[in-house]
Amino acid sequence: MNTGIKQINAVNDSPKSPTSASAIEVAQLTKKYGEFTAVDQLSLTVPTGRIFGFLGPNGAGKSTTIGCMTGLLEPTAGGVTLLGHPFSANSVDLKRRIGVMPEGLALFDQLRAHEFLSFQARMFGLSESVTRERVTELLTVFDIAKTGTKPLAEFSTGMRKKVAFAAAVIHAPKLLFLDEPFESIDPSTVAMLKVWLRRFASQGGTVFMTSHVLETVERICDEVAIIHAGKLAWQSPLSDDAELSSNGKRFSNLEEVFLSIVGRSEKTLDWL
Repeated sequence: MNTGIKQINAVNDSPKSPTSASAIEVAQLTKKYGEFTAVDQLSLTVPTGRIFGFLGPNGAGKSTTIGCMTGLLEPTAGGVTLLGHPFSANSVDLKRRIGVMPEGLALFDQLRAHEFLSFQARMFGLSESVTRERVTELLTVFDIAKTGTKPLAEFSTGMRKKVAFAAAVIHAPKLLFLDEPFESIDPSTVAMLKVWLRRFASQGGTVFMTSHVLETVERICDEVAIIHAGKLAWQSPLSDDAELSSNGKRFSNLEEVFLSIVGRSEKTLDWL
């Protein structure tokens, strides 16, 4: 398999961002469903050129936060600024500069892979020639060019994840939101994606990602935040010289920090 993909330049007329050190600024973001508060006054800043890990247990509010930050959900309160511009569900030009791989993948199951990626490219305003080039390249590097007439509904979970990632990057965004991007994907492709994301960040792109694989997060992310019960519980840079601590305690790895915040389950199955 080819383990590289050419640098892609965006081809749209969206305005350039003002000079800013932050790719994402979230202020007092709140999302309620009736009486239930899924995200509770969340505030955070993500510098440009970083891979930012957003962690938490199931149901903590991670996917809801991404939904509110990308226009998939309407926040109850609070504000989001992306690439230096205030963002809302109606920010069409700004949406052209972000890529989203959502929790539910949002694929059109009746389409074939090349049809779906072509549709995605045209939706972002890419020309026919650029669309053909990028679709061919993405299908090749993800080793799904031979799927032929097979609809996406018949793809394995890992193959669907590859198509969803390809759809998120085909228009060369400057900011990527990835919800569990490595789950169900084979190890060789995961390794390739890590290389791509590190290069993307080194060239000025920004990644905001969720994952339950803490070892992977610790290896690839520059900074991490943990959300628990809808609230931001911890945030820290990750580097060789960064000290991992919480509530005055020092920890040797990210898993220890995570468990100290969300708790360790003591439940057992007596019969197992």
